[in-house]
Amino acid sequence: MAGKKKLIGWTLGVLVVLIGTVAYLVGPEAVTAYRTGFFSGDKKASYSGNRSDNLRRLYTAMMLYHESEGQFPVSSGWMDAIENRLQTNDLKPGEGSKKLKNPAFRDGPEIYGYAMNDEASAKYKDDLPEKDASVLLFESSDTKRNAHGKPSALAPSPPLSGGNLSMTVAGKLVQSKP
Repeated sequence: MAGKKKLIGWTLGVLVVLIGTVAYLVGPEAVTAYRTGFFSGDKKASYSGNRSDNLRRLYTAMMLYHESEGQFPVSSGWMDAIENRLQTNDLKPGEGSKKLKNPAFRDGPEIYGYAMNDEASAKYKDDLPEKDASVLLFESSDTKRNAHGKPSALAPSPPLSGGNLSMTVAGKLVQSKP
């Protein structure tokens, strides 16, 4: 009887050690997989936004950049600076980049249609006068990536259907009259 108890004790001890070792080795990866939604079966979505949706999301990314860096990005590389802030967990990989492209323009690999106002380049938001009126992002006739300049010089002409859109430093969506 004593031999049988010893055998059961050793078997239980070995099982506890094995389970503990497996938990130690696999546990962190399992937690990471759980947090990223691997086990939840959530479907990732495609992004489809209109002109105002895109400007709002670009503005949000700009403000996230501003909050972390203490200023807006340099205008000559603003899209490069905020692109990683456009991808959200509910989107399929790469879908966040669609927010950089204005749906009013034909689709193409180097057709974007949004620009950043040079007056906000590398500046802190409170250094800009009249935040409700100062344009930060706008629809642009320059369709290259990282387009930048003065809103009045780059405004699409004739205006886009319904008027050209811009976003102020304060987050106000402004529509010009067509």
